[in-house]
Parts: sequence; structure tokens; C-alpha cells
Amino acid sequence: MNSVSVRPALIAKAPIRAWRIVGGAFLHFAVPAYVVTVAVATLFTAPTGAPLGDLAHLALGYSGWFLAGYAALALAATLAAAAIEPLVGVRRGRRNAIDPNCAAIDSRRRVTRALADARSLPGADLRRLADALASPRWDHDDERYQALSQDLEQVVHAMTTANRTASDESRPDIVALATRSLQRIDDTLGGLAAERSRLDHGDARTVARYVENRYGPSDFAGS
Repeated sequence: MNSVSVRPALIAKAPIRAWRIVGGAFLHFAVPAYVVTVAVATLFTAPTGAPLGDLAHLALGYSGWFLAGYAALALAATLAAAAIEPLVGVRRGRRNAIDPNCAAIDSRRRVTRALADARSLPGADLRRLADALASPRWDHDDERYQALSQDLEQVVHAMTTANRTASDESRPDIVALATRSLQRIDDTLGGLAAERSRLDHGDARTVARYVENRYGPSDFAGS
């Protein structure tokens, strides 16, 4: 018997690309940003006692400027994220090639930082999820857990950034988005942990059968 057990090859799920998160954030907050920006600009620049028709005409003019500026800002931020991401990946790959343990160390650090930032967001559900994700279920030597830690870091960074700049009206929506995202990551982490437990159990059974076949059953109570 050459090997006690052979586990299936681990297939790492690619992390969420940074440009997708940035672009998605701009799309998600486009309407709230439009309403707040155009309304504030219109009210601050409209003459006192201006009729609704004049206000609507003024708001329409600001709408064009806002849409052009917002689209340009979203495009620039998305392209910047897409341009920086490969450079970060190459640097990380070189570091991991020098020391294979770097990937696991980076993964642990990402989880620690992300959960610390997640606890700065309001909401009992978010605190509960942060505590659940801090439990010792992570296997940072596994590439799937490393990819999940990258997703966790990117999600928390996007949510905490949006929360800092959000208005009072949009902040509950950001908290709800963060809660749903962390819940999905927690569910995925639970699935990976359950699979690892199943594989470990299978290894234990295989070892037990190997020992029994090799040495035979015994109660170790012979005279």
C-alpha cells in the first residue's frame, strides 16, 4: 500500500476582480448620488422663490453635468483598479514563489484586517458575522481559503469606504449590502470547513482500515 489516502486536487476559485467591485459600487450608488447631488446643486443655486418650472429646468442642466462627470469618474476608477491589480498580483506571486508560506501568511493577515474593519460598521448582524468569520475554520494553506480571504478583504474595503462617504439615507442600504455579502462568505467558509471535515474523516477511516489489514484485529490483551 503506497499511500494511505489521496485527496482530490484543490481547485482555487478566482477572487472577485477589483475592477468589478469598483465598477459595481459606482453603478449601485449612481441613483442616490444623482438625486443628492442634483438636488443640492439646484437648491443652492436657484433664485429665491423660483417656480417649479425653473427649478426643473435648472435640475435638468445639472443632470447632464453630473452624468458626464460621474461616468468619467467611474470609468477612470475602474480602469485604475484594472491597471493596478495585475501589478499587485505579480508582486504577490514573486513573493510567494520565494516563500511558499507567504500565501498563507497574507491570507491570515487579510482576514484579521478585514474583520477588524468590518466591526467598525454598525449593526448587530454584522458583528455576529464578524465573530463567526473569526472562528478557527480557516485553512490558510488551502488556495480556496486564500481566494475567499481576498474576497472578504475586497468586500469589507468597499463597504467601509462607502459607509464613510454615505448620506444618512443611504447608510442603511450599505449596511444591508455588507450583511448579505458577509453572510455569503460565511456560508462558503462553512461549506469549505464541512468538506475538509469530511475528507479528514475519510482519511481516518482509510488509516484505520490499513492498520487493521496490515496487523489484523487485536484487543492487545494476549497472555
